[in-house]
Amino acid sequence: MARYLVAVALVLSCAATAAAEHGGKTAVDIERYFAELVRPDSPNHWLVAPAGFSVRPDAVSPVFAVPADRLRDAFKEAVLATPGVAVAGETAAGLHLVATTRVFRFRDDIRVQFIVIGPQQSTLALYSASRTGYWDFGTNRRRVEDWLARTAAALGARRP
Repeated sequence: MARYLVAVALVLSCAATAAAEHGGKTAVDIERYFAELVRPDSPNHWLVAPAGFSVRPDAVSPVFAVPADRLRDAFKEAVLATPGVAVAGETAAGLHLVATTRVFRFRDDIRVQFIVIGPQQSTLALYSASRTGYWDFGTNRRRVEDWLARTAAALGARRP
């Protein structure tokens, strides 16, 4: 019984630590994450989202002529081909990814929410942010733009 209690305490401790590392939010609570997002004053992050999104984006996200689940599959396939990227959390609504840089092993958090516009139309909110430092030398912007281009290519650039 004591071993069981120690194991449960260890699991709860790890979960609390993981939640604290991500601002107290679970890795897969994408809709809540974006609803509560407060962007820092530093330039080490980049957000692409639909016009009129709850947080003002740096750029407006494209609309794709595919259902949201198809957009999700194409995005995930394109992104996971990027070296150093891993899924940290996943729901039907979105993904939490972590990208680790090659040289210095910096870790960036990327969250994406897939948004249904209509039966054959969808878009996304995509936010990439550095965990450490003030400057990112445009890394997050380039990553977001690259992943959008890869996703569009995977979908055959099918836009309405």
